[in-house]
Amino acid sequence: GGHGLALFYVECRDEQGRLRNISLNRLKEKLGTKKLPTAELMLQGTPAELVTGDTVGGVRGITPMLNVTRTWNAVTAVCSMRRGIALARDYARRRFAFGAHLVDKPLHADTLAGLQAELEGAFQLTFQIVELLGKEEHGELSEDEAALLRLLTPIAKLTTGRQVVAVMSEVLEAFGGAGYVEDTGIPTLYRDAQVLSIWEGTTNVLSLDTLRALAREGGLQELLAAAKKWTDVKDPALAEAGQRARHAMAAAAKWVDAASKQGSDEAEAGARRFALTLGRAAELALLVRHADVALASGDRRARAAALRFAQTPIDQVAWMDREDAALLARG
Repeated sequence: GGHGLALFYVECRDEQGRLRNISLNRLKEKLGTKKLPTAELMLQGTPAELVTGDTVGGVRGITPMLNVTRTWNAVTAVCSMRRGIALARDYARRRFAFGAHLVDKPLHADTLAGLQAELEGAFQLTFQIVELLGKEEHGELSEDEAALLRLLTPIAKLTTGRQVVAVMSEVLEAFGGAGYVEDTGIPTLYRDAQVLSIWEGTTNVLSLDTLRALAREGGLQELLAAAKKWTDVKDPALAEAGQRARHAMAAAAKWVDAASKQGSDEAEAGARRFALTLGRAAELALLVRHADVALASGDRRARAAALRFAQTPIDQVAWMDREDAALLARG
């Protein structure tokens, strides 16, 4: 685990601009994000200052930074989806085939609608975290909101990380063969998106972090209470969508309680489905809240996004036979 890891501060260069006993072994050849170099460094005799005052509290010391970087990762996922969908939509408005522009073809329009709903769900969850993080930085965060921030930060990162990979794959396909050609720039967007489910913790790592957050600090009851508030709406269709979000959260809460009683292995095996259920249910609940506000001003577009998202898989919790899983995993 992280016990025994220390946190140090290192000045990379001296007053003359020379590296302080830091050598570059190699630059890594990556799938994407090639404009952001990743290097393998060797530190030998490099001056460093102990930050936390002890040699065991390093992980605790970087936790606030992890909240920021994981939130940044989610924001980047949202931005990537928005850019990709904007390009796909523009192409669909220009590409004329089979007697009509692609955007006017029912199947293509339906595909774009699904991508837009995923984007809007990711946006709502991500910027709920941004709001909570801002309140924390200004000392305005309540205890319930603090528990919500701790729980939702890894959930938002892992959920949006999975969404952006799926969305960018569809974006590439929306261009047909042109999307597979390098000089369009679309393959670069697709490759860059892959890292967003890896940086700052993979989906599995963050799923386990979600379980740890629940065990140490709770937050599930606060999330259920928040979802009830977010989905308190009058529109019948939105109310039904909100109910689906709350039912998914309740099913996840029931599962994690039962799985934890059966042992840590059972809870770990289903942690990914559990975390994704909470993430997608939170997105749906927040979409319902936003749609209710938008309807008050006569805007029905947000309602369409919420109802579309409600038709996607939300509750992903399931009991899987671990012996069967072991057979399949080992081939």
